[in-house]
Amino acid sequence: MPTHLLAEHAEGVEAVIQMDLMGAGGGQWYLTISDGVLRVSLGVHDNPNMTMTLAANDWLDIANGTANSMGLFMGGKIKIQGDMQLAIKMQTMFRFSED
Repeated sequence: MPTHLLAEHAEGVEAVIQMDLMGAGGGQWYLTISDGVLRVSLGVHDNPNMTMTLAANDWLDIANGTANSMGLFMGGKIKIQGDMQLAIKMQTMFRFSED
């Protein structure tokens, strides 16, 4: 994840994103973004700004650039709780591709 962050698009962002990945290869992690720097921690954060729940294989497809997060969200495969604006901002803060 840190290598996918576009720091220039995350400047001024102070947020915690809880990632709950379900199924095989899943688990719980939280992403802390602070002034263009991303830290990934294992576990559950007490007070995230946003929680994203999805299947681990769908997350891998997003990270590999073979799935569109907005399409998965619209199809009900991604659940968002909390700051929806942050969820939208994630699309510009991260670059995912097949490279």
